[in-house]
Amino acid sequence: MRKSLILMAGVVFLLTSSLTARDLRHEERDIKSTKSFKLSQEDIPFPQQRVHRVGLLQLCMTNWGVLGSQMRDLSMWESEGGCFTPNPYEEFESPSAEYPAGSNLEYLFQGGLWIGAMVGGKPYTSIACDGWYGIYELWPDAEPYGTIVEKTTRANSFCYSPDAISEQDIIAVYTDSSANIPLSQTQRDPWDRRKHAPLYIEVTQRSYAWSFEYAEDFVLIDYTIKNMWTQEEGRPPEPPKIHEDDEGKIKDIYVGLYIDADCQHADEDGYGAYGAQDDLCGFRGLVTSPKPEAERDCDDTVNIAWIADNDGHGDFDGGENAGVFSSKSPIAVTGVRVVRSPQHIKYSFNYWISHQMGAPNDWGPWTAENQKKWASMNPYGSGNTFPDNVLGTPGGDVSKYFLMSNGEFDYDQVYACVGPDKYPEKGWLPANKKVCDNLANGFDTRYLLSFGPFDELGPGDSLKVTIAYVAGNNFHVDPRNLLKDPTMDHPDKFYANLDFTDFETNAIWAAKVYDNPESDFPCGDGIPDFKGPPPPPSPELSFHTESGKVRIMWNGKVTETTRDDFNGRLDFEGYEIWISRTGLTDDYARLRSYDKKDNYNIYWLNKAKRPPEWVWVAASVSWDSLKCWLKGKGTPPYDDPDDTTYTREYPFELYPAQETLFLNLSDSLDPDGVPVVYNSIKLAPGDFIYFEPRGDNLGFDSIIVNHAYRESVDLGLATDTADRYWDYEYEIEVFSGEPSYFSVTAFDVGDPQTELPPLHSSKLINATSIYAIPEWEEVKEKGLGVRVYPNPYRTDENYYPEYEKEGSGNFDKRLRFVNLPPQCTIRIYTLDGDLVRTLEHNTREEEKNRTYHYWDLVTRNTQAVVSGLYLFTIEDKKTGETQIGKFVIIK
Repeated sequence: MRKSLILMAGVVFLLTSSLTARDLRHEERDIKSTKSFKLSQEDIPFPQQRVHRVGLLQLCMTNWGVLGSQMRDLSMWESEGGCFTPNPYEEFESPSAEYPAGSNLEYLFQGGLWIGAMVGGKPYTSIACDGWYGIYELWPDAEPYGTIVEKTTRANSFCYSPDAISEQDIIAVYTDSSANIPLSQTQRDPWDRRKHAPLYIEVTQRSYAWSFEYAEDFVLIDYTIKNMWTQEEGRPPEPPKIHEDDEGKIKDIYVGLYIDADCQHADEDGYGAYGAQDDLCGFRGLVTSPKPEAERDCDDTVNIAWIADNDGHGDFDGGENAGVFSSKSPIAVTGVRVVRSPQHIKYSFNYWISHQMGAPNDWGPWTAENQKKWASMNPYGSGNTFPDNVLGTPGGDVSKYFLMSNGEFDYDQVYACVGPDKYPEKGWLPANKKVCDNLANGFDTRYLLSFGPFDELGPGDSLKVTIAYVAGNNFHVDPRNLLKDPTMDHPDKFYANLDFTDFETNAIWAAKVYDNPESDFPCGDGIPDFKGPPPPPSPELSFHTESGKVRIMWNGKVTETTRDDFNGRLDFEGYEIWISRTGLTDDYARLRSYDKKDNYNIYWLNKAKRPPEWVWVAASVSWDSLKCWLKGKGTPPYDDPDDTTYTREYPFELYPAQETLFLNLSDSLDPDGVPVVYNSIKLAPGDFIYFEPRGDNLGFDSIIVNHAYRESVDLGLATDTADRYWDYEYEIEVFSGEPSYFSVTAFDVGDPQTELPPLHSSKLINATSIYAIPEWEEVKEKGLGVRVYPNPYRTDENYYPEYEKEGSGNFDKRLRFVNLPPQCTIRIYTLDGDLVRTLEHNTREEEKNRTYHYWDLVTRNTQAVVSGLYLFTIEDKKTGETQIGKFVIIK
């Protein structure tokens, strides 16, 4: 088997790896168009990679139409300058499609945009990648026009922009017109016998990602495809000028997303027992639901292509972990759905297995009708197969366009042996019993979800399409599912043990975030929104540290006074404080939660349902307002809120003799002190409601910094509310010698109208690694000497398991110096006076952890240190003072 490795003989990606450091300060700039096909050998494109890192799905985007980083290939590391990379001043390893974040579980080798059209009555295609023959036909302009632009709505980021759409916008522009530049491995199409013939299109690619709970599992990718042909533009001598006979028009346009997944843990060999060779794919039209198809609505329709590992790697060759999923098990699923396209277009879902042995090993489902149609038009002399005598991999523009426009929905891969018999009305070609078992059990599968035709694009015209790249967890729930019927003669049994629930839910939310549902338009109004209900903004954190103690401090003014721009409400409810040893998303433990006191959710009994159904109708209503509304209006004896707790078992009933009652909900006062109503609950005589405490109702007393001042404001004694009103702090004791990650998240009250539970901001937004060591001011004031942790150091101890992974070398071996001056030189010697290592410690006095430095136990000759007693000196660069100490290493 061969994968198309993107190592292009030193042409393109050596450019990115040899870049010098540039000024990374964010400068607001417009997305510039490319220079209209004037690229030349002297004007090389500027390819870059950028990773969506704010959500649980970490997806690598490029400015040349490709998705994924080919499993973190060195040539596709994230380009310097990213807003969310661990170090924006250098290139960094790019997850391909890691899910969930920090797991090292990958669900994409490479994917890319395909565009096909008819010009002058002939089909042409321009593709980002083909995954097999090494064809790459979409490229950015030269620097600076071709560079990726990154924006964010996070106000504390250097990439903040007021016109950002999401927490991480990645914007790129590229064209298909660089045919004269030797970028692709295959420069002359072996079947069309010419270089790539460009359609002269420009693609503006905008991708959006969020950290919100309902949006953290998908990335929205918005494409604007523009016909850039103009009569005045000079044309390169090659390739053919395909527009001249058609006045620059391109017709019958199809757009597709090609995906080659390779679901595996990053440590695994892609061509070993687990990796590329065992993927399964299919198409999901409707969600799992008991409702009959005729009664379904937009929330029940997902129309999503999916691909996953065949079994989640839960068997591990029958060893001691047989039948158990581990942290290295790829049990999730990913896929692509279209969320924006014209209504009249049709879709095709085609998958295939590329194989050097040709047909039938290189295979994909065919209907007899489509194969007959292909044979009648095949320009390659290969009869009723694609070029190279294959049944799956399309070679050449004509076969690619045919695949994009064939209107075929392939049966799911697990039905490779039984699909033709299961769906006889489709007229599928018979299954090949010699190879179908192997293919149905999982193989190196890739799929193409395509849609069109878009009628016509004249010069200067554009079309827009938007897709969602979606992930869902816990797809595999039975580690032995595949073993129960390895021949796939009974794939329905296999399907019964797959759980699409999380995947389908995320796909539905992707469509809702693209086009928000409204009361008059429950499936959206057709106008893109690209937003959803956000949680309150995360507070910015500061820290004070002592030996063994960390004090977390923040001001909540912005968090508590920012209105939700989705519903217009001030819906802040509380804070949660978290700690982690590793900083990974699934490793945080909640220390405490604080929320508003004495507020309640309201539930109303809908008697029109059979049986009657309790419905959540209001969130975070104060007990004082409930007493004011309801006192004396209920059915005795439950008519006095002062003496009664209204529960589901003993609800409040509006007295039958009462008039209709409106409970007006407000979260603010107008300038005259009158409540501003944002919603009302209408109660008719005889209606039932009950109240449920909203959260823990703990209040914030134990973390408020300025108690007296805050109380005076709350009582109306102070009319000018200063920022210190919102100051909070929380102190915790931790071990001094190890770092801990701290985060403070904010959450809201939820939204009954959209049936959303309380939304929490991401732990990763303000997560900070902190050492519980004295700050420099305390070190100076108390004259604290430099200390070493741990001392003695035993190399057989696992002091820092967060760094323990295959290939980490000596990274988990760390000796730590604390109580250092901000600028100093550390020298380590043997007892004989031989210099072992020199470490330069240069920090600013305002930096966190500025009194700390580590040594990786590697000598200046890049050798592992040996056992023994060592001396060290600390020279303060400002004062010239020197400290001397010693430590022991035991192997």
